[in-house]
Amino acid sequence: MTGHSRGEMVLIVLGTARALPGRREDLVAAAADIAAATRGDDGCLSYGFYAALDDADTIVSIETWRDQVALDAHMSHPHTQQFIARVGDLLDGTPRMAFHHVPDPS
Repeated sequence: MTGHSRGEMVLIVLGTARALPGRREDLVAAAADIAAATRGDDGCLSYGFYAALDDADTIVSIETWRDQVALDAHMSHPHTQQFIARVGDLLDGTPRMAFHHVPDPS
């Protein structure tokens, strides 16, 4: 988190996506690939996917970004565009996303 100080605002993005029946492993593989690629993006403070405890086919994403500019840049990267194209046929419905600007707790 070079150049970022405690108390500055960060952007936390929380998401959920549900895999189509029988496609969970494919969704998890795609999530693992994008997470590995994204952690090196400028302004990415943390980025991960996790299993929902109440639904085996749902994964949860938790992302922390330095600011909106960093997230916008991430969305334009080839690895992000490839991920979006890759998971389109794996999802049951539309992923849900929530955006929160909060003070950096670190």
